[in-house]
Amino acid sequence: MKIKNLTQEQYLKSTSAITHIASKEFAVQAYKYCDDFINWKEFPCICLEENGNDVCYLFYHLSRDKRYLTIDNILTPFEHRYNGHAKYLLTFLFKKFSQGSIIQRVKMFCVSSSLEFYMKLGVDFWGVNKLGQYYTEFPIPKNGMDELEVLMKNETLSTLYKRELKVIYKKLELNGSSFDEQETLIFNKSLNLMGKRYRFKELYDLMHI
Repeated sequence: MKIKNLTQEQYLKSTSAITHIASKEFAVQAYKYCDDFINWKEFPCICLEENGNDVCYLFYHLSRDKRYLTIDNILTPFEHRYNGHAKYLLTFLFKKFSQGSIIQRVKMFCVSSSLEFYMKLGVDFWGVNKLGQYYTEFPIPKNGMDELEVLMKNETLSTLYKRELKVIYKKLELNGSSFDEQETLIFNKSLNLMGKRYRFKELYDLMHI
């Protein structure tokens, strides 16, 4: 397998070959988001190539103070799923920024359909925003992905600056209370899946000490 960087033009050419409709739509959404909010020259799309095929794409960026690594989008086209490609790219990215850099933490939002994947990696979630996206953050693993579950279990958010906690809480404070009927059904199903690994109460308690 080979990891490479893609320019905007290369990404569009690569994803034009995707035939699965939902995968194609997500590829377009990811492009539009990153085109609006990310500097492609500074943070190009990372792509995993296998046997001449582009099988997974990852978008990320670093905060201005270089404290946070944010995972913006991960796309594995349907025909290439369930082969560990997304985990492979995450492992590469965490290794790249955990050694010889000042990156301390990782954060991201993910949709309900991705929860199970991230939970298998050891990720817990701190809340949900009004768009139905679930938020997580944790110290960057410095000793491989196997460390992630332990880091997450020991994470309390109490080491964050108060202003950082306020920003996080502001995005999550509605905690699903504004969802319509269909969104609430999805939310409740996600809560059942996450169980104790949905840790909004810990965040709420921190903000109300």
